[in-house]
Amino acid sequence: MGSLTEHDRARTAALPAVRHLAITWGIPDEYGGMTAALLHRSRAFHRAAGADVDVVTFDERPDYPAVRDRLRERGALCDGIRILNIYEHFRDVDREAVPSLPEPGPMRRPPDEEVRGDSGSVLRWLEKDEATRIEHRRLDGTTAVVDEHRRYGGRLITSLDRSGQPTGQWRTAREFRFAWLDELIADAPAVAVVDSKTAAAQLQHYWRPNVTLIHVVHGAHTDRQGRLTAARRPVFENLHRWDAVAFLTKTQREAAIELLGDPGNLVVAPNGVTVPPDVERLPPDRLHGVIVSRLSSAKRIEHALRIIAAVRERGIPVTADIVGDGPRRAVLEAEAARLGLGDAVRFAGYREDAHDFVRRGAWTLVTSRSEGESLALLEAMAVGSLPVAYDILYGPADVVDDGRNGCLVPEGDVEAAAVALARLCSQDDDALAAMRRHARDTARRYDDAGIAKLWAGIERDALDRHARRPPVDDDALRRIRVRMRRGRYIVTGVLRDVRSAPAVEVRLVSPRGFAVRALMRGSGPVRYAQVPERESGRLGGDAVRTTFLISTKDGSVTVDAGLRHPDRRSLPRRAIDFARRLVGERVDQSSSSAGSSRIDATSAMNRDMPSPSITR
Repeated sequence: MGSLTEHDRARTAALPAVRHLAITWGIPDEYGGMTAALLHRSRAFHRAAGADVDVVTFDERPDYPAVRDRLRERGALCDGIRILNIYEHFRDVDREAVPSLPEPGPMRRPPDEEVRGDSGSVLRWLEKDEATRIEHRRLDGTTAVVDEHRRYGGRLITSLDRSGQPTGQWRTAREFRFAWLDELIADAPAVAVVDSKTAAAQLQHYWRPNVTLIHVVHGAHTDRQGRLTAARRPVFENLHRWDAVAFLTKTQREAAIELLGDPGNLVVAPNGVTVPPDVERLPPDRLHGVIVSRLSSAKRIEHALRIIAAVRERGIPVTADIVGDGPRRAVLEAEAARLGLGDAVRFAGYREDAHDFVRRGAWTLVTSRSEGESLALLEAMAVGSLPVAYDILYGPADVVDDGRNGCLVPEGDVEAAAVALARLCSQDDDALAAMRRHARDTARRYDDAGIAKLWAGIERDALDRHARRPPVDDDALRRIRVRMRRGRYIVTGVLRDVRSAPAVEVRLVSPRGFAVRALMRGSGPVRYAQVPERESGRLGGDAVRTTFLISTKDGSVTVDAGLRHPDRRSLPRRAIDFARRLVGERVDQSSSSAGSSRIDATSAMNRDMPSPSITR
């Protein structure tokens, strides 16, 4: 990892004097672009601005000491960056017992799974492949956390001291995680940058007067039809909850505004990249390329193979290393063999020395369906490796100047990409050297000093925004639903507390600013309102910003429910979809819990470092 010059430090603005958190779900052994970008940004904060960063994780792996050692060996973790994990923290930190809390009952049979690591172990009891109880134990065998999944829904999470006495108890995983964050941050002013969309779906509900929340969007937010993806919808329907939402490119920010409107907190913060001070004027082999990518369907590596085959058919004997792993590796290896690329393309798998591979490449290919901003693309350009990239949403068009620092071709056009790659490989030395120089100049816009300076401004603005906005109330309403029936919006809500007989008004606002107010009717906890057909038409028939004003004799409270897309399904269809989703979630959870353990075990066989071991 390169160090900053005095000139670099001079042009770096100071980050706000607050505690800096980078929040993600976990750090997998074979992590991809999002985690790499988070770690790089954290290093830039420390090296360019002198700020310490705590990387906060919520996953269950019990081997974080080994994770830290491995990241240090790779240069991904430096002084000033700590990795904190919720379960490791509850194992290590002594807490005062609370005698009034009930103790979890003992299990009468051995666990079905046990994962061991160098900070403790995780034991799981299963019924029909679903976890019913999870125990997180210390190295000395005492239990630190018991997570009970109740038979008819609900959870009970209990933390224990070394004598087995309860020290805390929570009825949801969100409450448990938020209590830990409160303990970590206390009353200190803090900026929490949340990279994981899984973590963001929960953290958008974490409002504290001293904590400023920023979400970084890694990846596209819409499908090919321009609709919000299911994975992004929980956060994108509530963008107003964040003090800032950072997109990796200007193009994606503009697309989000066009789809959802502008809540005034959307910014652009590209990924950072380390640019080596010197590289060779020409690559060691102009015909050799390196592609760093996860081998998944979204990356369309089969297109890259066809491009390589098409160039070779033109009499240009290009070769390539494909660095990365994923579920489609076997399929892609078979496709390479079918195309006659057995000696031309090497599948190197996941490599911790991927940067060394990239430096040896003269070119790379970006064939993904979509990106937030391709970190692999920037890292290749930083060492002079020239990209041939599909013009997709989002990323390549924001950095690739066609014919100057790489090539941009229409999405999915294998023939056009083959022509571009053949042209790159056939140009004279001076032209190739000039393109490599321009690629590195482009990458320098994203160096540590520039990224830290950009983030200093983003954080200052977010702190100001947080100080001005009112608290978010998530407790007044239990359930909110916006439906569309016969051209009319119908809004329903379920009150948590009806003892004071509150009056409820709902306000709907379209992305273009047309607003409708309606008094909700009903008795007891359930309230509903129907918007007349004319006003519904002026709202546009699509997503609306939904706000509730709940008035009681003691005052009023506002509940901002965010952007809500009207549900157009009939009642029978909703019931069928709910049943299918419930069954699917159970299958996914059981596959995930069993699969993650198997992945840990497989990783242990392929690592020199200590890894979790599993017994069943």
